[in-house]
Amino acid sequence: AQMVSYEIPLTLSIVGVVVLTGTLSFTHIVEWQLEHGWAVIWQLVGFPIFFIAAAAEINRTPFDMVEADSEIVAGPFTEYSGMRFGFFYFAEYVALFIMCAILVTLFFGGWLAPWPFPAQLDGLAGTVYGLFWFFLKTYIFVFIAIWVRATLPRVRVDQLMGMAWKALLPLALVNLFVTAAVVLI
Repeated sequence: AQMVSYEIPLTLSIVGVVVLTGTLSFTHIVEWQLEHGWAVIWQLVGFPIFFIAAAAEINRTPFDMVEADSEIVAGPFTEYSGMRFGFFYFAEYVALFIMCAILVTLFFGGWLAPWPFPAQLDGLAGTVYGLFWFFLKTYIFVFIAIWVRATLPRVRVDQLMGMAWKALLPLALVNLFVTAAVVLI
């Protein structure tokens, strides 16, 4: 129920960026941001919706009800130790990295620097420069997600579902309608 309730606002926050940029291609979304500025400026409501819903989708604290169940009987980890447990743990951080990489690409210009990308950097130098900025921004959001995990307590199931259906979904719909109206005007 948690995953379904957060997938809808997550998708609607991405659709806001797609409507704004007019494309589903990550490359074209980043190119649009090169001309118009980072999408977070245009999607001030869509960005936090995406961050919260994505954290809930990958079961990060404070939305990790599966982990809370495991504290009682150790859930799926009762059968796993050593490398098997390590793979579970590693997969959690891979999902976090992918979530942050998508967030950076959609809202923070992907591989673009915070200032205009220098035209003189072509070829390998431009690629290394772009990779540096992409990974730096991605790891900033990985750090923020880990920071949130370390500081916020878990929420109850009713709070979790209430926030998804009563707060994030209406905000995501309003964001989508306002974005569509701005694009049409």
